[in-house]
Amino acid sequence: MKKRICLFGVAMMLAAFTMLAGDNNVFRHYGLSVGVGTTGVTADLGTMVTDHLGLRGGVDYMPKLSYSVWLDMDFINQKFDNMADEHGVPQYLRDQFGLPEKVQVEGKYDNFTGHALLDIHPIKSSGFRITLGAYFGKGGDSKLITAYNKQDGFLKNVADFNNRRGIFGLVPESYGQMAAKLGEYNLMPDDQGNANGYIKVNNVRPYAGIGFGRAVPKSRIGFQFDLGVQFWGHPKVYNGVNGQQLTSEGAKGEDGGVLKVISNVSIFPVLSFRLTGRIF
Repeated sequence: MKKRICLFGVAMMLAAFTMLAGDNNVFRHYGLSVGVGTTGVTADLGTMVTDHLGLRGGVDYMPKLSYSVWLDMDFINQKFDNMADEHGVPQYLRDQFGLPEKVQVEGKYDNFTGHALLDIHPIKSSGFRITLGAYFGKGGDSKLITAYNKQDGFLKNVADFNNRRGIFGLVPESYGQMAAKLGEYNLMPDDQGNANGYIKVNNVRPYAGIGFGRAVPKSRIGFQFDLGVQFWGHPKVYNGVNGQQLTSEGAKGEDGGVLKVISNVSIFPVLSFRLTGRIF
């Protein structure tokens, strides 16, 4: 599938530059557009290289979205006898060590990007176009979603319990460690009783789509519509405590809301509406 997309992109580029070679009316006008869409508030500067070819570059700002969810606290790879509660933890352990059943976690979604797009208009007189290009994240520190316990130090008892396993017989080592079940991932707290995790996707995200409207409208004001997808790769989940990439354990527990959905989606749909004005 990816190979076909690349070949299609190369074919479109060759067709575009063939059109360019026969047109001398280049880079004469520029347009500025603003709009909204699934990438947030978007703005870009564009130019028509020829009647068949347009270029756009800009930024997309998604306001940070926050949400809260209660996650189960369970043992990793451990099954107790029928004295265990619904989460698989015996009550005497909860009472003795003050282990919580759940932890309240706040998640934040942050997706600020830039973009560079090539518009190909197969028909000179039509606003219909095929668009190829890429979206760009914030570099190495680009975290799409972060999640952390809302109350500072709330998991201190859990951290102490995990550190006591196998020491002086306080906690049998066979019990395993306790973690928050963030979707299908085990989120371990640090020694201060805090846990956090985050999702990252590729910083360079190829884009392919269709749309209507020119980078520079023929009249003073115009309209643009875009529909396509970013190929941002398979999202990776990391433990924010030590930076280690987490693997799915198929654990029970709440689904972690947005995190679980995004951690299984390798493409991001792009739908945007823009108002465009000719600068000169």
